[in-house]
Amino acid sequence: MVDSGFRKLVYGIAARLVSALVPVKKGYWVFGADYGHMYREGSKYLLEYMLRHHPEYQCCFITRSKDVCALLRQSGIPCANNYSLKGIWNVARAECVFTTQVASDVLFAFKKRNRRYFYLMHGMPMKVALGVLRKKKGWNDGSGDSLCDRIKSAASHLLLVDYKITDSEFVSATSDFFKHWMEPEFDNITPVKVLGMPRNDALFQPTRMEHEKWIGRCDGKFIISYMPTHRLYGRGKVAPSPFENRPDVQDWMKKNGVVLVVKNHPNMLRQFPDGYSPYESPCIKDITAAQIDPMTVVYHSDVLITDYSSVWMDYLLLRRPMVFYIYDDFVHNDVGVYYDIKEEGIGHFCYSEDELFELIKKIKGNYDAMRPREEVVRKFHKYVDGDSCERYFNEISKGRHAAG
Repeated sequence: MVDSGFRKLVYGIAARLVSALVPVKKGYWVFGADYGHMYREGSKYLLEYMLRHHPEYQCCFITRSKDVCALLRQSGIPCANNYSLKGIWNVARAECVFTTQVASDVLFAFKKRNRRYFYLMHGMPMKVALGVLRKKKGWNDGSGDSLCDRIKSAASHLLLVDYKITDSEFVSATSDFFKHWMEPEFDNITPVKVLGMPRNDALFQPTRMEHEKWIGRCDGKFIISYMPTHRLYGRGKVAPSPFENRPDVQDWMKKNGVVLVVKNHPNMLRQFPDGYSPYESPCIKDITAAQIDPMTVVYHSDVLITDYSSVWMDYLLLRRPMVFYIYDDFVHNDVGVYYDIKEEGIGHFCYSEDELFELIKKIKGNYDAMRPREEVVRKFHKYVDGDSCERYFNEISKGRHAAG
């Protein structure tokens, strides 16, 4: 099998040559997500919006996953493998390049005349961003500063990705509250516009969401989803799964038709040993490795349990009860946060399994009283309408007309 590093080198050289010869084609857009390995986030939802409402544009999802390509082809969604001549050709002529996690979601999208970049945020800021952490003395992000590392970085810049997230034409926030925190994250270079998040539109599309991949045998059940964030950007400990060793709590859950869905952050998958089998019971389902879209989990949840994950911002749009299970000192022992969520009136806080169980019983018994207040929803979301993709498209079109 060809070494992946060598393969990148070969395709990178070919892509540089093709990119130099092939001009940008107006109206051709390419999308990528999650380091090129998954189909989700804002790229997924903006791409599908374009296919439904603007077929005059040519749109293609770029991935490095054969499984994702097979799934999209089966669904009739245009796609190409980044490590293929078709993928190189599609990227070479793209006018607009959309990413969600990092610039390398789409490889070989080199800077060239008439090309535009857009970073579709995968969450509003709360945890201190990795870019900020790298500037802090003592933070080890694994990049190193040896001569070998610098050579690798230069080669990667030349042959794989020669643009940065701050090269984006603009980024979108859900409210002025988040705009305030996002501007320094982008070094006050990239404009931040309050348009909403394209991925949030899915929460306003019940017919579509009912057909998304989801877990079986849950009709009529009261779904509580546990979605903690990563620890140390995937190098820390996996979050403990609540109630695995609590038969008393599980008995109560079975009697009351409650199912706990556990979805750890995808960054933590590297900490799962080979052959790992997640804990399962009639009332606890671990879907961490199931590749279920986070928005699908959010939509189907009657209650969300999280900690410092930005998923609470998505869930807030549904106006359903939310619990923050603070089982460790993330603020001081991990990457830290920009602001204190306990002061924002977002949800209910607990610090132990016993307190978590008591909150769950309270929510189950008095659901409406435990919902977030409307003023809280509006503080973090200027728009609660499911039209973020349309606003995003209109903003891109303004820039296109101004440039043209």
